[in-house]
This record gives sequence, C-alpha cells and structure tokens, in this order.
Amino acid sequence: MSKQTDCRALLINSGILGHKSVFNLLKESIARDASIQAVHINLSEGLTARERVIRRMLCFQIPGSARFSGSNIDLARWRHEFHSGLLAARRIKASETSFDVLHFHTQATAYCSINRMKSVPSIVSIDCTQGLAKLETNSRFKQATYFPNSVHDGMVFRAAKAIIATSQWAAGGVAREYPDCADKLTVMPYPVRLESFDERWIRERHNRATEVGAEPVRVLFIGGDFMRKGGPELLAAWKEGNFQSSAQLDLVTDWPMAESELPTGVRVLKNIAPFTPEWRELWRRADLFVMPTRGEAFGMVYQESAAAGVPAVGSRINAVPEIIEDKITGLLVAPGDVAGLARSMRELIGSADLRRLMGTAARKKIESQCCPENYSNKLATLIKRLASAKND
Repeated sequence: MSKQTDCRALLINSGILGHKSVFNLLKESIARDASIQAVHINLSEGLTARERVIRRMLCFQIPGSARFSGSNIDLARWRHEFHSGLLAARRIKASETSFDVLHFHTQATAYCSINRMKSVPSIVSIDCTQGLAKLETNSRFKQATYFPNSVHDGMVFRAAKAIIATSQWAAGGVAREYPDCADKLTVMPYPVRLESFDERWIRERHNRATEVGAEPVRVLFIGGDFMRKGGPELLAAWKEGNFQSSAQLDLVTDWPMAESELPTGVRVLKNIAPFTPEWRELWRRADLFVMPTRGEAFGMVYQESAAAGVPAVGSRINAVPEIIEDKITGLLVAPGDVAGLARSMRELIGSADLRRLMGTAARKKIESQCCPENYSNKLATLIKRLASAKND
C-alpha cells in the first residue's frame, strides 16, 4: 500500500456493559491518525425490529434453568455471544464498503466473520478468555458448558492476524489455552482520558484534609451491578469499621435498594453518567475509591481512580493487580474478605499523607501506562502494518 493511500478500517464493538465506554475510546484513538479512514459499529445501537426479534429468539433462557447448579445448561452464554457475531456479520455486509483491516472488540463479535477474516486482515481485542471466565464459577458442570465458547474463540484467534489483550492476565490466558496464537499477542491496557482529571486535585484534597475542622473523608464507590461489584461487602465493612464518625460513603449506582436501610454515613447517588460535570466533581471531591469486586476482567473504573489521583482499594483478582499496585497506588484485598476490607479502609481513611502518597503514585503510573497518545500510536501502527501487508 502506498504512503499516499489512506487505510480503511472497520471497528466493530459489542457496545454492551463497559464496552460502550471502550467504543468511544477507540473512536477517539483512531481519530488521532488522519491517515486512517475509520468506520465504527456499535452493535447495541440502531437495532431494527427484525434484529430485536432475532435477538429475543437466540438469547432466550430456558425457564427454570437458573435453578440448576450449572445455570448455563441451556448454553445461554454461547447463544448470546453467537448473536453478537451474527449481528456483526450482518452489519459488516450491509456497510457496502471494502476495508483494509477489521477490528473486533471483543472476540464474540467475530464469531460469524471467520471466513471474512481469512481475506481481510483482522485484529481481535479481548479483556478475557473463556477459560479464565469459567474459573469464576463454582460448578464443574457449568465450567464444562463453556466448551462451545472456547472452541469458537479458538477459531477466531486463529483467523486473526493480531490479538490485543488489555492485560497480561488476559494475554496469559490466550497463551495457555491457544499456544499456537501466542505470537499474535500485544498487551495494550485501555487508554484513559487524562485531560478529564486535574492532577492538582491531589494537592487540593490533601489541603482540605489537613485544615482545621476538616470535612469527613469522602469514600467513593461506582458500580452499576452493586452485588457483583462487592457492594454488600463494602456495606458490611463500613459497619464493622464504624466509619460514620470520620467518613462519608457515596454509592454511585442505579441498583435498587432501600436507602432507609443503609448504614449511617452512606448515601446513594443515581443517574450519574460518566464524564458529566457531576461525575467529574465526585472524583474531584473523593479522597478514597473502594470497589471490592467479586468478578472483574479488567476494571476501567480503577484506571479512572488513578487518573484522578485517588488511591483505590480493590480485589486481588484477575487483572486488577495490574492497575492497583498493592501498597504503592492502593491496597488489595481478597474478594469477600470483609475484615481485610475494613482494615484497608481504616488505614487509608486514617492518613491523609498516605492517601496523597498513593494517589500521586497512581497518577504517575496511569500517565505512563495508559496515555491516549501512546495507545493511539500503537493501534494505528498495527492497523497500517496489517493493511500494508495485505496490499503489497
């Protein structure tokens, strides 16, 4: 491909859950390179009536299946992922444009495009593998039901020219489960909009905390799925630590709960959208971020905490330790360890100097590892290299 010819790239994103944020980050990253003509597809947007019917038919759950220890007995996970791949294939076909490179996030969106990937060089972006995901289940039978997903993932990875893993943890899963694909791997943590977080907040919050008659320490939790994100454990630790006299806990979640039953010092904030002035102000005022999640492939909110210069308390699982460096940028606890969570919160609530030290280290780490410009350059270089190889 000549240097004068623009590269045409199609980026397909599932758009569900946290991947909606990833969709926007990828758009911004590609837009930094004017030599790449990019088209973006968010599979959660613009569904037609026909597509909604197909989704309902493919993604139904057998009545009563959730009562089994292996609630995936109806292969609901594979059917959901196959539906993403089917919808993506239809959208690609309808685009009426030829592309030099395809970019799929995550691997399920490529399930029905394997033949196309053999003729158009493709990148598959992942944050987890099926083998890693099934380890979070406590049923051997349910783990066995992940087999179709694992087989389909392998077909996608082998058809791809490159695989981007958001963490060393996810990359390790690919290398172990599909060793013949290990040489395709590149680790690239999600970029962070650093400009949305003012580094001066670190000094401001330390000054607030050390002045006479200082306000209570502001503890922040952000998580839509309150149960999975460790909300109950956080409330239990709040009670155990008796923190209401020295701190305030803000729960940013739309999860239904009776506020009258919340412990003293805890309030719920609903309808707070990311990157709005209200959301930004919460990060500016926060002194400590706590999310003791039970299951998290990556945890972009921990990145945001670091960008805001706020030390975090998180769970010692999966890729979280790659974001929170224990005793350096925050503290890690075992999931479900309420006593350990209370101790970690007490340590940070009790020391403004420690919070400033860890918050400063967190900001420096996120600047070096998740700079948007660096991510954009790496992604653009990879796309153009694959496009050149195709056209030479």
